[in-house]
Amino acid sequence: MMAPGHYSFKSGIDIDSKIFYSVPTSFFVLDDRIPAVIRDLITEAEGCIKMNFLTGASACMRKAIYELLILEKAEGQDYESRIKSLKNKYSESDPNLFDILAHIQDMTSDKIHEQSWDQWNSQYLRLIIETLKTVLHDIYVSPKVKTNRSQFIQELLQKVSSKQRGKSEESK
Repeated sequence: MMAPGHYSFKSGIDIDSKIFYSVPTSFFVLDDRIPAVIRDLITEAEGCIKMNFLTGASACMRKAIYELLILEKAEGQDYESRIKSLKNKYSESDPNLFDILAHIQDMTSDKIHEQSWDQWNSQYLRLIIETLKTVLHDIYVSPKVKTNRSQFIQELLQKVSSKQRGKSEESK
């Protein structure tokens, strides 16, 4: 028998997964197909917003977008031209999404520190977060889902075709 206040766990058990419960912060949960570096920054930004740490949230979002630009090898001399490069590369996505992301650059440190930016609030940051999540879904998730669905349909078609061939050979 153990003394009160002492607990024993079996070896090999991830204790944190048994104790901590994580609730997604929005209706749109980030898919594992989105690069981890970007997912982590978005999660941190959402945590900052919960605590009303708007400077931290905006920094995380700017970094997440910059990481996306690097990973996608966006071309251009400046931030806006690289966003336009992504907009052209992923023309099947809503172009307004990229226009919204281009405005994260408006959050320069002078405006943040001076609190002179009119849109400086958590609602604007939520707009940026949800917009980035949608863009990431369009880039990393939707094409793979589409490919998987097409493969599934092809497999079903092959099964149907092989059954029909089998029936036609039986009737000969």
